[in-house]
Amino acid sequence: MTKHFARKYVALVGLAALLALAIVDAPEAVAKTFESADQLNYVLFAPNSDSTSMSGSMDDIRRARAYRNGKEALLYVRQNGNAYVIRDAALLREARALFKPQEELGERQGELGRRQGELGKKQAALGAEQARLGALQANARPREAGQLARRQGELGRRQGELGAQQGELGRQQGELGAEQGRLAQIAHGKLRGLIAEAIRRGLAQRVS
Repeated sequence: MTKHFARKYVALVGLAALLALAIVDAPEAVAKTFESADQLNYVLFAPNSDSTSMSGSMDDIRRARAYRNGKEALLYVRQNGNAYVIRDAALLREARALFKPQEELGERQGELGRRQGELGKKQAALGAEQARLGALQANARPREAGQLARRQGELGRRQGELGAQQGELGRQQGELGAEQGRLAQIAHGKLRGLIAEAIRRGLAQRVS
């Protein structure tokens, strides 16, 4: 390695180290650099509740909570480098209505998840019983071993039935997940319109 090349190499390494430190020291600034200019981040609080509909980062949630008074309904928005807080009751009702179909779909997904959990417990219990019978079969007499084998076959059949039910529930979950994505795109687009209207009507308070 020549001295000239070595000096260039050291300089490049030093520059890379400085860039790494800058990224560590200013993660929010780096994130904003790569953020789309038209990206819409929002946090929508329901009244008298901590439940939210949101699209954004943990920092957006932290900022939104800082502007919220108690358990009031509130919409925090960050778009095009600007941040706003909206408290207009009528507009917030419209915004929450946009996400109602997603909430209802989420409840259906939760019910499917509960049913999947119950099936999982049954499958685990059958698996434990199969293991117990297998241990007994290892030291059983031929006649007893045959009975245990038939019992294991029956348990295996039931496991197959439960597996088929799990597969069907998984298929339904997949369909609901795809529908959730479609509804989210629709709500996101309509929310943009509401926010633009709020800004135009002076209902959006500019915040830092």
